[in-house]
Amino acid sequence: MNRALADVQSLPYIPTPQASKETILEIKGLSKQFTVKGKALQIFDTLSVSIQTNSFVSIIGPSGCGKSTLLKMISGLESPTNGEIIFEGKLVSGAPKGMIYVFQQYTKSIFPWKTVIENVEFGIKNMTKMPKKERREKCGEYLKLVGLEGYDEHYPSQLSGGMQQRLAIARALICEPRVILMDEPFSAVDAMTRAKLQQLIMKIWEQIPITILFVTHDVEEAVFLSNRVLSLRKSPGGIENDLQIDLSHPRHPIETREDQKFVDYSQRLFANIFQQEADVT
Repeated sequence: MNRALADVQSLPYIPTPQASKETILEIKGLSKQFTVKGKALQIFDTLSVSIQTNSFVSIIGPSGCGKSTLLKMISGLESPTNGEIIFEGKLVSGAPKGMIYVFQQYTKSIFPWKTVIENVEFGIKNMTKMPKKERREKCGEYLKLVGLEGYDEHYPSQLSGGMQQRLAIARALICEPRVILMDEPFSAVDAMTRAKLQQLIMKIWEQIPITILFVTHDVEEAVFLSNRVLSLRKSPGGIENDLQIDLSHPRHPIETREDQKFVDYSQRLFANIFQQEADVT
């Protein structure tokens, strides 16, 4: 266990994280086509983008632009019609090792018949020959990391929605992935819980070397969390805006949103998405 993880609860926030110049994920000429009621539907057309190591990239855009589809193709859950996805120098042709997907419907990704610690343990039980005592100790560290210390023997039904999402995040992190893909992970919780989960994921990213791709419908959430926002356009989609977010850390749920740069970023992105939606109606 590295020091950053072991001490994540006690360390102060570090200065603004900097993405590496190294490319961890490269998308080249990506196209995706579905057939709906006998008609071809083009979601992407030759989309290309590079993602740097340790970056936090949010993906936004109008409804139906393919945000979740893009994440599924990156994860290997769906295949592109054309083009390729390169992860750590290797072509993605299935679920790649070193990449974890955190789904929107967290209640379907955790096992209701397993306790909290058994759910977290599942992430590494079949991946390592680590003795049970050592596995449980490691699980305890990750439960502490996400604020679930003391809930080891609880069942998911005994947790709030926000706590269940924390559990899903802990189970993803324990595998120590290089990349976490998150598909609207906070959309099903109330506003206050959402703010707390945003702070949690920011703290994790600031102190553990990890690359996060985060799909959201919420423009302000994307700006608040990210150091880069990719805004997709309507089908046949591509990248409408590729915006670097220059906001200081730590980010505060109120003070950061009062920063004029935050307001400008949010308005620019929202105006573009709103216009695309208006053009359709």
